[in-house]
Amino acid sequence: MLSTLHTNSTCETLVRLQQMGVARWMLSSALTLVIAQRLVRKLCPHCRRQQGEPIHIPDNVRPSPLPHWQAPGCVHCYHGFYGRTALFEVLPITPVIRQLISANTDVESLETHARQAGMRTLFENGCLAVEQGLTTFEELIRVLGMPHGE
Repeated sequence: MLSTLHTNSTCETLVRLQQMGVARWMLSSALTLVIAQRLVRKLCPHCRRQQGEPIHIPDNVRPSPLPHWQAPGCVHCYHGFYGRTALFEVLPITPVIRQLISANTDVESLETHARQAGMRTLFENGCLAVEQGLTTFEELIRVLGMPHGE
């Protein structure tokens, strides 16, 4: 089944489904994967440039600085952005995640376990997109906001 829910992360989706009346046992047995997606504006590849100092954000959010990208606009884009790209957060429902869902584990604990198992958050994947010059840090914050430090 594919569905659209308005949540900020894959783990929040599990809680939202419970709030909608879906039983924990049904979630833990029926789900195989949860994906969260956000679209960000894509920098124009013709006029994007790294500008100024790298962007430093708190170490508990991201330990390394991000490049500061700007795109002034050109004949291809007129305003610096051209199209959109998707950021994803993918949560495979593993046997351990199934057990955590069945045990009514809170969102923070679910996310902690998922991240320890290798899941990258929307923000982490957004930072990768900034590193690659696909979008700007400002666009990432506009769409996702700044995450709270762990």
